[in-house]
Amino acid sequence: MKKPLITSSIQRIAIWNAGVMLGLYITLSVFTILILNYILIDDIDSRLRHELEHIYNAIQTIDDSVIVVYPRELEEPDLKTVTEDPFFLQIYDLEGKIFVKSGNLDNYYEILLGFPNKFDPYYYEDFFIQEIRLRTIYKPLINQEQKLIGYLQLSAIHSSFNRIIKSVFWFNVIALPIVILGIILLSIFLAKKSFNPINKIINLANSISATNLSKRLEYPAEPEDELGKLKSTLNSLFDRLENQINEISQFTDNASHQLMTPLTTIKTELDFILKRDRTTAEYKETCNVLQAQTDRMISMVKTMLIMSRGCNECSDNSNVFNLSNLVKKDIANIYSSNNVQFQIEENIYLRGKSDYFSIAIQNLINNAIKYSHKDSKVSVVATNIEDKLNLSVIDNGIGIETEEEKGKIFQRFYRSDTDFVNKVNGYGLGLSLVKSVVESMGGNIKVLDNRPKGTIFTITIPSLKLS
Repeated sequence: MKKPLITSSIQRIAIWNAGVMLGLYITLSVFTILILNYILIDDIDSRLRHELEHIYNAIQTIDDSVIVVYPRELEEPDLKTVTEDPFFLQIYDLEGKIFVKSGNLDNYYEILLGFPNKFDPYYYEDFFIQEIRLRTIYKPLINQEQKLIGYLQLSAIHSSFNRIIKSVFWFNVIALPIVILGIILLSIFLAKKSFNPINKIINLANSISATNLSKRLEYPAEPEDELGKLKSTLNSLFDRLENQINEISQFTDNASHQLMTPLTTIKTELDFILKRDRTTAEYKETCNVLQAQTDRMISMVKTMLIMSRGCNECSDNSNVFNLSNLVKKDIANIYSSNNVQFQIEENIYLRGKSDYFSIAIQNLINNAIKYSHKDSKVSVVATNIEDKLNLSVIDNGIGIETEEEKGKIFQRFYRSDTDFVNKVNGYGLGLSLVKSVVESMGGNIKVLDNRPKGTIFTITIPSLKLS
């Protein structure tokens, strides 16, 4: 399959990056225009204030009149003619009668008089004359009796500042398509660049197959980095897969061997009785062998089925069974020919499937017998204390050597080296099934050392009180 130039993941990330960068660009542009506008207005306001104070200091207010004390202050070029940055001055009373006005107003448009009533300490106003924007400042005229007699109005052309703002605005508008294109290309580049390490990890992961599961990802990344965590997670996954494949392979070999043994015995017995007529006793003996071997295979297959379903049916709360009767009448009969002793308290009731729990107990007893000497005793003790069943299976066998192995024995398909050395038959599912059944019924199982030798498996499960 041809690899696409831009994958959907890169498209999504590129769109997000482009959107964020475009949003930042627009925000920055708007912010720049606002700041520039503020700076320009502040600049013209500073010029107006500076010029206004000079003019104000050049006049005096006496009673209801205004006297120009320093005429030269009103003879500046910016007040006499319409220069590049002129000022327009008008001094007038409360009735609108003009005391003084700048000479450049004779050749300019009429500027409306304002009569503000709030000053802090100045009052500013913007208005248009023939599409020319003016920025105007006012100062009240107070006489010696602290009486308001008029206003000093000073205006400056604001249009030049407007042109600057408009130029910046239109520059951003014209440049926007180029900026958008650049942002999109940059976003795609950054997205592809960001995915390069992930693609390398994907290629490394694809090179790992069932035939070389021992291979692991080697990629330079810090453990706390996201790529480092991804590498560690995948390597951990490969470790689990390798362990499970090895366990399944080992289980397949063991299960095939275990199933082959009863099948071979059945075939041998059938060949024996079919060669010629046999006595009733011989037929009966052969049938007993066939029944025993068939029961063994049924137990093995049933165990596998329970494990494959995850023991979902084990915790059927609608079923209640008498554990005491189950052990004394059924399980005890199975081991009547073995050196197994049962100490079971009366009337212990549990919720769940009795046949599944029976298989779990049998697995524990079978393990105790397998790992014990021929004449060694196995004890099964069940007591009911404070609405909890405490069931122990105790043997005096070879025991479990290390704490590490105690933590592994409940894993599926696990077989210890001791099993192979002592040629102990099994397929590594018995104790895993026991744990699944017990935990599904709300209980737990522990393994302890039996001093001076042997092992104790203890099950604790909530029990019922029935009158």
